[in-house]
Amino acid sequence: MKADKLTISVSLLAWGALYYLLGWISLFLDGSESRVAFIWLPSGVAVTAFLITTRKQWLALWITLFLARLFLGMTFQHTLHVSLVLALFSLTSHLGIAWCVRDFSRGYDRLHKIVTWVISTIVISALAALAGVGWISLLAGSMQMQWLWIVWSANVTGTLFVTPPLMGLLASSNKEARRESIPGVCLVFAVLLATLYIFNGVPDRSDNIALIYALACLPLVLLTATTVICGNRLASVAFILFSAVVIYASWRETGPFYFARLAAEESVLLAQCYLSAAALLLVFIRAQKTQTAADPPPRAMAYSLDPETGSLIWDPLADPAFAAALASVTSREALLARVPDPQQQAQMAARWQAVANGQPVSEAFRFTLALPGQLPVPIAERNLLLMSDRDRPVIVAFWSEDKASLFQSAPQEEG
Repeated sequence: MKADKLTISVSLLAWGALYYLLGWISLFLDGSESRVAFIWLPSGVAVTAFLITTRKQWLALWITLFLARLFLGMTFQHTLHVSLVLALFSLTSHLGIAWCVRDFSRGYDRLHKIVTWVISTIVISALAALAGVGWISLLAGSMQMQWLWIVWSANVTGTLFVTPPLMGLLASSNKEARRESIPGVCLVFAVLLATLYIFNGVPDRSDNIALIYALACLPLVLLTATTVICGNRLASVAFILFSAVVIYASWRETGPFYFARLAAEESVLLAQCYLSAAALLLVFIRAQKTQTAADPPPRAMAYSLDPETGSLIWDPLADPAFAAALASVTSREALLARVPDPQQQAQMAARWQAVANGQPVSEAFRFTLALPGQLPVPIAERNLLLMSDRDRPVIVAFWSEDKASLFQSAPQEEG
């Protein structure tokens, strides 16, 4: 127990330190006097932390990141009450993005989870940006809407291109990655060298813009090859090096996006879109690569429960492994005993009671099922209905094995 608490404490401190470090970099790149960063890297750190941390630890994690954000404001001598409110809006939006990914994509494939993540990032970041700019406008006594797109794009791009490589680094390596480590390392260096070369200079008016933009696609081609050939960790290392060079070039105002025909804000926006597109390319390829034969379809099961007697009958045509493991579970009490979490037990019993009383239960229910001789299995109960069998009411439930999210590096995610 003490070891678990120590592990959780170290994990929280590590997330807080990483949040502070990337926040310091973001504000340093925009100048110490800046209150709003053009690229807010900690947003991706916060979203990643909430995605891979269990819900029971969300409050402690939120407080840790909140303190890191306040300490960051103190480091740059920001006004305390402004930092407090902006930290509240920002971290709540990051928590909302993680909640949407977990709750609106349960049981679906990885591509669905990615789309949920992208949409929730765009929408929730817009709401947070409106709230933050509204607060700043209230303090200033005049509308400050010129900051709206900066705050929104900083959070969106920071989330889109920081979350995937962090999740890739935290994911476990596989045998294919070990076999292909030598060509993978070569590809990582190729990505770094190509990005350094392309983003080193400033385009001239006489330069061929089409050729410059075509060359800017070369690192993306190499990143694609790295993602296809290598495991998640090497691909993430390549993307982090690539992003670091692009961000540093943006700070120095060099690279293919900084030519005389564009204003500085337009160049920054182009660089952000470039990084976000690269991150989405990486994460979609990763999803497609892992969504093949190595990722079998989720197992399914159904049962009928007599609410009066408590007797339970399993679907004989369900997944054989499920059917064999649950053959001895023939009563309501025996099924509840297979759910280790007392809170989930209470939720399951409350759902049965609600359906038996004729109340509709439309929301999905996610819980962990303990099977003999197996690791705990995450289950998503999608449908719970009251039906009639020989003039007797029965409760019918449909289960499916809940596959881990693309953004979940360990099988610890719950509810």
